[in-house]
Amino acid sequence: TVPAQTMLGLGEFSHVWLLWVFHDNGNRSVRPLVHPPRLDGAKQGVFATRTPHRPNPIGLSLCRLEEITGDAVYLSSVDIIQGTPILDIKPFLADFDSPGPDPIRMPWWIRDSPVGTLDVTFSPSALRQLEELEESFTHFRSVQEAKDTIVDVLKWDPRSVHMRKTANLSTSSGNLYVFAVDSIDVFAHFEVGESIAEKEGEKEGEKEGEKEG
Repeated sequence: TVPAQTMLGLGEFSHVWLLWVFHDNGNRSVRPLVHPPRLDGAKQGVFATRTPHRPNPIGLSLCRLEEITGDAVYLSSVDIIQGTPILDIKPFLADFDSPGPDPIRMPWWIRDSPVGTLDVTFSPSALRQLEELEESFTHFRSVQEAKDTIVDVLKWDPRSVHMRKTANLSTSSGNLYVFAVDSIDVFAHFEVGESIAEKEGEKEGEKEGEKEG
């Protein structure tokens, strides 16, 4: 906890940088080469990627500043999990934090990834359960915001390369992907070679997963 005075003037900014710690990685081992999901199996040096498994497990996020109340800062567009330790907050300065007129250079696999975006569909049961759980949302302000966030996670196919290869062998272990967002546990089923069918709630068939509030 920090004194509320440290926030004086921060509310005049629209965006802030968060410096934080990957505290829940699980596997603590760090390797010099990693497999970025968007490269579909090829390797890159750890510093050429955004893998959470880093020599120093520090993350950086650009977030929208919504409100400050006392020593509490409310943000949106946040890509960290609940309970993440925050190291620092810095205001975003467009004049200094943007590259200006210099051209932006990125590798081909970022611009034209061999792993394309996927279509995401919700079963009727999933949509119904999202509506039922709306009052239990901690951060989402609407069902539509929850849907948009789930779609944004899944359309980029966040599965590891190993999970994709397992799915391509038509085994069930690579077709199911589970993640948590807000107060929702999302179970998503990937259809091999097609799109994603995603559902929250109790299982109702091969293409559906489950969610518990």
